[in-house]
Amino acid sequence: AMVCPYGVIGRHTDVRMAVKCDRCKNLDVPACVAACPTGTLLFATQREFVEMMRKEAASRIAREVKGLAKA
Repeated sequence: AMVCPYGVIGRHTDVRMAVKCDRCKNLDVPACVAACPTGTLLFATQREFVEMMRKEAASRIAREVKGLAKA
């Protein structure tokens, strides 16, 4: 299970209720994403994510085509 380094995800044993992440609603980007030392966590809308994946795929294809042209 994923563990929140900020203690946001957990449980209140006294009332037997789970406490869930609210994505740091008071911030533009959740604290875990901003603090991620490896840049692994990402916070984006579905549209932004799809656009990033399209650009990454296009870049990968361009590198492969360029490599084939040199061969």
